[in-house]
Amino acid sequence: MKFNICVAVPIQSGDFTQNETVIKIILKENPNFVEFRFDYIDRIQSITKEFSKKLLKLFQPNIPVIFTFRDYSEGGQININDEDRLSILKTLISAQPDYLDIEMNSANLILEETIFLAVQNNVNLIFSYHDYEKTPNYQEGFAIIDSFMNKLISKLIVESKIVRQSIYKAIFTAKFFEDNLISLDLCKSFSKEGHKIISFCMGDSGILSRLMCVKVGSFLTYASFEDKTAPGQINLRKMRDFYEILFF
Repeated sequence: MKFNICVAVPIQSGDFTQNETVIKIILKENPNFVEFRFDYIDRIQSITKEFSKKLLKLFQPNIPVIFTFRDYSEGGQININDEDRLSILKTLISAQPDYLDIEMNSANLILEETIFLAVQNNVNLIFSYHDYEKTPNYQEGFAIIDSFMNKLISKLIVESKIVRQSIYKAIFTAKFFEDNLISLDLCKSFSKEGHKIISFCMGDSGILSRLMCVKVGSFLTYASFEDKTAPGQINLRKMRDFYEILFF
């Protein structure tokens, strides 16, 4: 049984050699997916098509790569305006990663242009939602994803094929142990309907859902290698040890 683990890598500098050193160490661990978090970079001007493509070549075609420039309102490290943000997303898409992560709560103009360019460049989309304060109840969590899917079809006029093949990511913050069950239930419900879903809870109280979401239908879960990019993130090796003991 194979569980997809994505290693989140903060890109902190536009110096390719500096990033290459870290990436070559990660490559030895043979992760299932890699996410580059570009919102950690020291200068946004360093995010160019050439730089992004050089990073991609270190992994592709063997390991799928996700490009993310997380919005500041959902845990991103850089607070910029929508115009600059859209420009960065366009640059990242032009490098043709396997996936691009974009927030469900993005402005319609950003969503429309990002979706159009992603389709043109054969880039798969991960539509994400993050709540750093709480976990909603199951009905509210279900509605967040379901309403966004309906928005794609009815307001943004996205083809049903794109809606079906995209990934929907709903990440919450666990305050209580029971919050884990909500994310796990969402994974089970949406995956049974044939949708690609990622859902778990952040924070120390959400570690159970981080580990178990892939067992109940989540497309993948996230791990750290050195630096964490989210509260409660677990080291890749420890996560693999957990799966080895419980499931193999």
